[in-house]
Amino acid sequence: MGRKDMAVKEGDKIPAFKGVTADGPISAKDLRGHNAVIYFYPKDNTPGCTIEACDFRDNLPKFKRMNAKVYGISKDDLKSHDKFAAKYELPFTLISDEDGSICEKFGTWIEKSMYGRKYMGIERATFLVDAEGVIRRIWRNVKIKGHAEDVLAAVKELK
Repeated sequence: MGRKDMAVKEGDKIPAFKGVTADGPISAKDLRGHNAVIYFYPKDNTPGCTIEACDFRDNLPKFKRMNAKVYGISKDDLKSHDKFAAKYELPFTLISDEDGSICEKFGTWIEKSMYGRKYMGIERATFLVDAEGVIRRIWRNVKIKGHAEDVLAAVKELK
């Protein structure tokens, strides 16, 4: 469960997945034809996740100019995603992965530790996928400050 040796690597095709969004079901096939920034985050409406989402929001026009769409994924349900998106005016797609199957396929469901207590949780990670569905860059254990700009610079290199 969540073993990094089983995780996807740069150069791999994006794993097949199915998720749910406010606009209905979504799958890996729906991400073809444009560059996709897929970022995994632990929980809606928490401080770090809010900063990260707002940074992607603020840079979205630049991503759009480079034919890149942004997708946020967490295990929160659609109701939580809807409230989060409305509160912070997030104009990109949030994917609900309540059963954790997408996290498993990307290797972002990992053992974490806080105050000496071990638990399973989502690793903050971002995957840059090109229009053909190939993973071009992976950021794991993301540090939030400046991350959206780093991803944007990598998207520019795809052109």
